[in-house]
Amino acid sequence: MKGKNQFLKSEFEQLKTLIKDKQTADKTQQKSIRNRIRKIGFYFSDFSNQKKGYDISDLEQLLKTGEIKIVRATSNLEKPKTTKKQNQKILEVRTFNKSDLTKSLIDFKKNRFEPNKDLESVIPDTCGNYIICLKKQSELPKSEYNVEFQTFDNLKVVYTGIAGKSLKKRDYRQHFKGNAGSSTLRKSLGVLLGYKLIPRDKNPESRKTKFDLKDESELSEWMNLNLVMYFLPNSDFDDLENQLIDKLNPPLNLSKNKNLINESFRKNLSKLRNNRNKNVLQQRI
Repeated sequence: MKGKNQFLKSEFEQLKTLIKDKQTADKTQQKSIRNRIRKIGFYFSDFSNQKKGYDISDLEQLLKTGEIKIVRATSNLEKPKTTKKQNQKILEVRTFNKSDLTKSLIDFKKNRFEPNKDLESVIPDTCGNYIICLKKQSELPKSEYNVEFQTFDNLKVVYTGIAGKSLKKRDYRQHFKGNAGSSTLRKSLGVLLGYKLIPRDKNPESRKTKFDLKDESELSEWMNLNLVMYFLPNSDFDDLENQLIDKLNPPLNLSKNKNLINESFRKNLSKLRNNRNKNVLQQRI
């Protein structure tokens, strides 16, 4: 058996979504989706010799017959022909080890997401952390201050954050598909690109700002073309975020970042955002 026959409920739901997407994807996307399915640990060839492919009904039939099972998060996930030490290693990747950041960074690399290529369904609807990097040939918008970057997976790190409830809703939808009113990352990139902030809503008491529809659309396009995201589902996201900021010194993380390197850049970025917010408020009066 190449894979496993026991899955968490969240893993089973991910499998259903991926298999559904596979049915309508082109050949290039199908290959990527199959790799995602196998990363979860599901190999249909473990249960059948048929060559015509499989769909959600085949997956549900395996569950119905007991050939695969859904287990609780605290249960040991069975993967045949592994030693006790190997099973322990499998469980470790699901929980952030506070004493070993290196292992967590290795796990991040297993979950790479390119927004202009990959399907949203591969991002889990669970809490966790994410790291956002520039693609190899990409750069941040020009600034009067030089920026020194730390690298992750050979890419320049620009931002790291947490999702207290859902990586899919927070790190992807709000940052890559939302607006600057709900994403500090978008707001930072937008002011660096020279976009003008406007009131987010009609509430005169609100100080929330965003960009106009045209600028938000252009910003989304820039982010999709220039950024790569890595994610790691885990429940110790606050502790992990602090360690990631200390180690990676992301230049667009203004809060919690006390590193002296890029301090002038961060202060200028904060000033840009605050100055523009003041202009917006003055226009309201």
